[in-house]
Amino acid sequence: MSGGNCPETPRQKMIGMMYLFLTAMLALNVSGELLQAFQLVDESIQESIKTTNNKNKDLIDRFKAAEAVNADKVRPYRIVAEEIKEAANGLYDHIDSLKWIMKNTVDPDTATNLINYVGADNQDVAAQIMITEKNGARSKKLIDRINKYRELLIGKIKPEDTATIVPPLRAILSTKVKQLKTKDGKDKKTLKSWESQKFEHLPLSASFALLSSIQSNVRNTQADVTSYLLSEIDENTYKFNHIRSVVKPSSSMVLKGDKYSVELFIAATDEYQKPRFDIPGYKVTANKQGIGVLEIPANKVGKQGWKGKIWFRDPNGKEIPYDIEHNFEVMQPNAVISPIKMNVFYEALENPVEVSVPGVSSSDLDVRFSNATSRPRGNGVYIVKPKPGFAGGKSIVTVYAKINGQSQRIGSKEFRIKPLPLPYASIAGKQEGKVKKGLLLTQSGVFAEMGDDFDFELEYKVTQFSIGANRGGFYQNKLSKSNRITEEQKEIIKGASKGSKLMIEDIKAIGPDGRTKKLASLVITVD
Repeated sequence: MSGGNCPETPRQKMIGMMYLFLTAMLALNVSGELLQAFQLVDESIQESIKTTNNKNKDLIDRFKAAEAVNADKVRPYRIVAEEIKEAANGLYDHIDSLKWIMKNTVDPDTATNLINYVGADNQDVAAQIMITEKNGARSKKLIDRINKYRELLIGKIKPEDTATIVPPLRAILSTKVKQLKTKDGKDKKTLKSWESQKFEHLPLSASFALLSSIQSNVRNTQADVTSYLLSEIDENTYKFNHIRSVVKPSSSMVLKGDKYSVELFIAATDEYQKPRFDIPGYKVTANKQGIGVLEIPANKVGKQGWKGKIWFRDPNGKEIPYDIEHNFEVMQPNAVISPIKMNVFYEALENPVEVSVPGVSSSDLDVRFSNATSRPRGNGVYIVKPKPGFAGGKSIVTVYAKINGQSQRIGSKEFRIKPLPLPYASIAGKQEGKVKKGLLLTQSGVFAEMGDDFDFELEYKVTQFSIGANRGGFYQNKLSKSNRITEEQKEIIKGASKGSKLMIEDIKAIGPDGRTKKLASLVITVD
């Protein structure tokens, strides 16, 4: 296990910068704008905590999924992860309870949350709760809980990983007193206590932000150590980054009255640890995905075979051999007609089709397409374009090959001819749902897009659309004669209130066949 699980993340760096900004601003007079800045910093930290909470939940779910597959190996690690989760939740909730005590002291009646409260500028209540009352018992308890949580995390790190993982944990969850500087950059002779630096002579909004920073550190370190534990499950196991299905038939040819038998399984490869192939008479090397390709010229008809070994290193670096062999039969040529996109030809589009005959050069093939025109692109690929008016019909691809100086019909395949599918219109990347008004106003226009399941590059251009909305009890509607949003349409958007509906209708688009088609309307809710 590498010890790189707990380096300072970009999110932690951001929070650290906010902390420095907050500390520097405390040297200035506490203005209304500054108090608002403290609250904005606190809200930003809370958003960061939400992201980390989702990560921690995902990590626990991954433990549970792994335990369902290998309970004996995973359960001990999952129990430790749950223990860390419980400790982190306890410390996090304890800090929240301190915030509520402070809030209820300065604002016992009005606010029902820790954001919109009265008394954000109060510079006495935090020190009163954490230092003056009960002889500072609350601060002592908080420091003790942070220290115990930190030592719990450190205790879960393997000795060989402590040098790289433990120092960041100690730094992030430190309760040591920070050395303050004078104006000329020298160390102050008198050190303030940890609780004084956090709560004394600070507005309540600043103390809340500092406490939120500690909560963020709790969640981040929980995620770091839980990720570390999850990675320990994979220690001494094979690592693969490509999974594929494999079909292994007992024979490539079956006689009438015999039985067809095939093995079906999942295979895994790793592009970073490639196998070595030892097949007498042939040279095989692994490709980028770690797959070896054996090519044997089919120069004669009949049964043939080969055998050899695949060498692969185990997690300890020892190379292990695996026996492989296969038999196959070479038969007379047969046409292979492969649609590159799908088993249809689209009207007005250039449809690629690959045609090959094993053992026959592509230059010796004569490929014919009914109800369509074609041109060769090279390497057996043909570009096919259906003739106008045949949508709903079919095209028959017939292959002739020159073998031993004679033209022979090898085979044929049927393709359906379909009309161009309709695109869908979108604005701000959406066809429905909520969109921020500011985002709508930055859009240049309405666009036509094809669905993700359509494999061709097909471009439609919007030629007109209208935007309408109810304003003052009347419905207003403006038309654009292009795909661009007009200034009149932007005025409608500007006047739309939050929650109101924008109707984008009368949408028309022109496709590569030159035909104009009407698209489905859009209903967008202004957010």
